[in-house]
Amino acid sequence: MRINVPSVILSLVAASTVIAAPTPIKLEKRNWVVDKLKPLFTKAFQTLECGACVAAIAGAKDVAWINENWVLSAGKDLCPTITKMPADFCNGMVDLYGQILLDVILKADITGGDGKLLCHSLGGICPAPAITSGTLTFPKPRPANPVVPTPSGQLVDVLHMSDWHVDEQFTAGSEAACDRPTCCRNYADSPATPNRTAASWGDYNCDTPVKLTQDLLSYIPKVANVSFAIMTGDIPPHDVWLENNKTVGPIEEHAYDEMAAALPANKVYPTVGNHESGPASLFPTPSSGGDESWLYAGLADDWSRWLPSDAVASVKNYGAYTVSPTPGFRIISLNTNFCYSVNFYLYANTKDYDPFGEINWLITQLQAAEDAGERVWIIGHVGPSMPDCLENWSALYYQVIQRYSPHVVAEQFFGHTHRDEFALYYGPGAKSSQNAIATAWVGPSVTPYTNLNPGFRVYKVDTKSWNIFDSQTYVADLNEAASWDASNSSPNWHLEYSARQAYGAYVPIADNAPLSASWWHQVTTVFESNDAAFQKFWTYRGKSAGLQGDCAAGSTCPAQTICNLRAGKSSDACSNPKLTTHKREMAEAEAAEVDARDPSGLHSLYRRAETKSWDQKLCGLPFGF
Repeated sequence: MRINVPSVILSLVAASTVIAAPTPIKLEKRNWVVDKLKPLFTKAFQTLECGACVAAIAGAKDVAWINENWVLSAGKDLCPTITKMPADFCNGMVDLYGQILLDVILKADITGGDGKLLCHSLGGICPAPAITSGTLTFPKPRPANPVVPTPSGQLVDVLHMSDWHVDEQFTAGSEAACDRPTCCRNYADSPATPNRTAASWGDYNCDTPVKLTQDLLSYIPKVANVSFAIMTGDIPPHDVWLENNKTVGPIEEHAYDEMAAALPANKVYPTVGNHESGPASLFPTPSSGGDESWLYAGLADDWSRWLPSDAVASVKNYGAYTVSPTPGFRIISLNTNFCYSVNFYLYANTKDYDPFGEINWLITQLQAAEDAGERVWIIGHVGPSMPDCLENWSALYYQVIQRYSPHVVAEQFFGHTHRDEFALYYGPGAKSSQNAIATAWVGPSVTPYTNLNPGFRVYKVDTKSWNIFDSQTYVADLNEAASWDASNSSPNWHLEYSARQAYGAYVPIADNAPLSASWWHQVTTVFESNDAAFQKFWTYRGKSAGLQGDCAAGSTCPAQTICNLRAGKSSDACSNPKLTTHKREMAEAEAAEVDARDPSGLHSLYRRAETKSWDQKLCGLPFGF
């Protein structure tokens, strides 16, 4: 999941320019540097203008050329003032990310286009640059009349879990409306009497208690005869100012052990989320330098109970692998963090459109599948349709889907947003029902962070076509968590909805037909003319928590939301939200939601959204994680 506030990003840029020295002369110079930089960054934060953002980064780079070792500590001084975040958060973020961001800025051509790309990708401040990744060449041309297999009529249950975000430090009875990005922990300055007390089963402002993950896993066999499971990433919590390569590994190991114990007869096919790394979201590339082998080796070990030896070896390279659960069917797990806009390593060489050659590797796997007559699922964490997937990478991926769908790629699955969503892909030409060729399913999160009910999904899947015939989402109503504690009971897991039943009422579908991309496009067409149908989707999108704000007919929200559902690549998104650090603006935009769920008002700092009540983009913490 992404957590955002541009001021933290830019503060880290400033932080990268200044490391304190104890002598009076150097201290005076440091203060002079801070005094010169502060107006640049203040203007960038207040105006969110492209030129001001680029100027601030360029100024920071100029200072860094003079002396890289000036004052990370001065950056720590700037961060709380500008971001209004606690000092421990700022100190942790600067310590973890400052030097890495500095290295990237020193390599980047800030005034030659990289600055605008940084400001666009990290803050939505500059316009999107032109897509320059070019046209792919494929081993073979697309078949003239590709054939999708006829369904067998035999359906199996496949479990989709995503965004686990288990917090092993979750403390029942602690403050649930704190002044940090993640709450429900005992911080040193936590109040003796909480403003809002965290129930033992969780809170909408917090990540997942261990007991909630255990209860979810124990419930699944009651409603599904699981054939296998996919896990689309993000095991650790959102304590990004504390995450490092020593903290995330044990959390991931414990979670996968828990899944294996609860689903002993099933294989789980995972993918790499942005939080798997420590620090979060940082995945080095051959162009950037850096070493993430510790992470890939750890994940390979965690996943080896489910994967064959060749897939385990592949994971050790950069996290991607392919596996065939049964003859004629293949799963390809991508590390989509190589398109994630907050992976700072990607800006060290902005012309490296395909880090590690992953897109080319994907083409090789899909061509082999086409030649062998296999059906394929693609799984990943950050969806290529999402606005925080870099446009150049997303455009390449879209070309791959156009080449190999729908006859090879049966379905795609991602996570990251925490919401219940989907995205559609089309062949060249119009975005129409006849031209819709693929669906990307975005799995609902296990974590309730932020303002969502915990959930999971069960697909009814045909064992020949490997298409989905129904998608059933299960949730628990977390607003009842205090009553579960009071009555010594457990969460009320229940079927929230069946996609086939909920939307089949508006777009009838034959019993022997899957929930195809063409059908989903027709559903979005109904959304355009039938507000009741759209509001049903809107409710399910937030997992029936009722806390994501209104998306009222007559506002721009429904049209932009529908357009985004049809945007299989990030450059097609119909909105370009800007980040804001101004609590007043966020309060005006989300007053009802903030007042109801965030008495402190501080979590209004931790969202990426336009100043609109419907909170259209990714929720989360500062600094785009």
